[in-house]
Amino acid sequence: MGCASCASPGAELHVAPIFSRHTGPNYQHAESLGGIMQYHREGDAERWSLQPAFYKQNHDNGAVEAAFAGGLGYYDYEPETEHTYSRLLPLYSYNSEIRPDGVRDTDWSALLWLLGGGSSSDDEENYFWVFPFYGTGKDFLTYDEFKFIMFPFYLESKQKDRLAYHYLWPFFGYTEGSETGWHAWPFYGEANVKDRYNRFYAMWPLYTQSTDNLDKKYPRKAWMFFPFIGHTQQDDYNAYTIIPPIFGWANRPSTGYSSWQLWPLLKFENGGKRDEHELQRVLPFWTHFKNEQTEYSIFMWPFFWSRKDDYGRTKRESKQLVPIFLWANTTHPDGTVTTDIRLWPFAGYTKRGDLEHKLRVLDLGMPGLFDSETMAKSVGAFYQLWLDRKALVDDKPIHEKRAFLNLYHSVESAGHSRWSIPVLGGQWTEPNGITHSSWIFGLIRWRSGDDGGFETPAFPGPGWPDLSQQ
Repeated sequence: MGCASCASPGAELHVAPIFSRHTGPNYQHAESLGGIMQYHREGDAERWSLQPAFYKQNHDNGAVEAAFAGGLGYYDYEPETEHTYSRLLPLYSYNSEIRPDGVRDTDWSALLWLLGGGSSSDDEENYFWVFPFYGTGKDFLTYDEFKFIMFPFYLESKQKDRLAYHYLWPFFGYTEGSETGWHAWPFYGEANVKDRYNRFYAMWPLYTQSTDNLDKKYPRKAWMFFPFIGHTQQDDYNAYTIIPPIFGWANRPSTGYSSWQLWPLLKFENGGKRDEHELQRVLPFWTHFKNEQTEYSIFMWPFFWSRKDDYGRTKRESKQLVPIFLWANTTHPDGTVTTDIRLWPFAGYTKRGDLEHKLRVLDLGMPGLFDSETMAKSVGAFYQLWLDRKALVDDKPIHEKRAFLNLYHSVESAGHSRWSIPVLGGQWTEPNGITHSSWIFGLIRWRSGDDGGFETPAFPGPGWPDLSQQ
């Protein structure tokens, strides 16, 4: 008799925070321990998580994303370029992909960059180092290639056709190729590139001098006696700095450009020929900048921001009170509008177009620092009071809501609507309007409609059938 009142295998259960399983067409969500352990599927996309230790997401395009140890460990795979990236900070990082030219390029490093290497399928990008004893490298920082032996005793580097050799870096060295020069730092150094520039210093940084843009009608000439005075001149452009960079002023009558500053508090700048812009800065009270693409104002820096960007097909407008509030509207090239609102750390809302949206309470994501989605996947079970999200799966909307510890859950998919609360119960409405009710651990259940009436108990409830394969 007792077994006859139990929910059938695969039926929905909702006894949060211990365990829950919810389904809908193209949708399945299961979790335990208040969301610490989760499984989520929408269409062909799946996610497993054990918060905060681990989460893995399989996207519907074959891409894979995983993170563990609060984001210190991360894995990402993109099938289009067979791109694989993984890291475990600060122990190692690995990056491999097929470049547009069809060559497989792989780079890795370990132990805070003390070990590193890479390879390519055409053998043009093979390198390895054990710092500081010996090493070779490719495409590191601004260098195309580098080699060191018992660093800093010997280092050589290559940037295009410029070769540099250093002994007891940075004290002694010389360059050859497209640039020629030598230095015995800090006493004297020079660097020369034909038709581009001539530069030298003596007792750096006390005196520096340069002539740039040698291929132009009016080269730019500059000198500085640090920390007293400096001067730059090019055609009718003249700029002076006193006790650099504290006092400075510049002007170019031919373009109407003028600028003066009392660094870092005051700066006023306007005009220009190729990049006409204006800037007023009175720190920390007020800053305003404007050019052809961007305009922003800052009040009581760095707290209050108002900004507009217009890049033609993409436009963005935002207002921000750092770090508490953000509102941003972005118009994408396809005409879709994305709205982001953050009241940190209390709530976050994102809407793209008319059908996709997410509402989170609480939301620890902070733009530029912590991505809301990654934070929710990694530790959302511990702080997220409310989630309200819409998504498109195979061009069909799915609407999901979840309360803290999953004490309330609802889903709408393909005309089906289900909501439930542990112990109390819930309702399921089918596309034809028939309603199924389940109350008090699923012991009291009934169905509406012409053939309605009481249904078999399904402890611990709600006991509705699995719809995830529909």
